[in-house]
Amino acid sequence: MKHLFPYLLIALLPVLSGCGGEMPPRLSDAGPRPAEFPSGGSSEPGVNGAELVATGRQAFEGTLPVRCAVHDRAGIQVNLRTGDPDLPAVTVRVDEIEGAGPYRGRLFVTGRTRTGGLAGSTGEVSLELHEEGPPASGRFRGSFQGTYRGAAGKGSVQGRFRGCSYPARTGSPPQTASTPGSSSISR
Repeated sequence: MKHLFPYLLIALLPVLSGCGGEMPPRLSDAGPRPAEFPSGGSSEPGVNGAELVATGRQAFEGTLPVRCAVHDRAGIQVNLRTGDPDLPAVTVRVDEIEGAGPYRGRLFVTGRTRTGGLAGSTGEVSLELHEEGPPASGRFRGSFQGTYRGAAGKGSVQGRFRGCSYPARTGSPPQTASTPGSSSISR
């Protein structure tokens, strides 16, 4: 039996060397499946809420509150905080809007790395805005979809929201939105 121990150890070495060193699953070049709302029974978000589907490492599906702010005096920033510590925030930012219509913008996704630290990814997003209420009321509903890639991983998001207040442009300075990951949003 003493003579078999070294051979047994050599035979088990490849199996034992893999313990604790598991590699995370790798995404194909195509990446994760595109984010899309489940078919059948889809409902509109609440009066001041949003629905979000995110795929990839930062996966999420559910309803959440929405908060909108003026971005850089002429744009809009839509902030979605999930309440899930693994996917704390999704931000859609358009540099300049002129009311309802289609827009292209930037997508910011904050999530967790595989080791648990906060990380961000960025990407592009398509946003469709529709006015709610009387014209020029500053209330919008909208939908968006886009893809992201970076330290927080690779994936896609799709969302829709209602009750997004956007102040009408006046001579007074509007509220401004800070970059995702910074600690302040000033008004």
